Amino acid sequence: MTTKEEVKRIIDKYNESFSELSNNGTAKEFKTVMKYIADQANKRQRQLVGWKRLRKGLKNKNNSLYSC
Repeated sequence: MTTKEEVKRIIDKYNESFSELSNNGTAKEFKTVMKYIADQANKRQRQLVGWKRLRKGLKNKNNSLYSC
């Protein structure tokens, strides 16, 4: 997973401008920032639907979806 510090460094380098990052940044920098954004969005989405609890149930109870 991409670290918050690495993304912060990249964003600061381009003056917190998404446009400047996409136009002047390297492909790796752009991909790193986008991956971090996607990971954070997915994390938040899982929290909203309670997936963390569901995943924990899947891990601990013979991988059955109904054992939550």
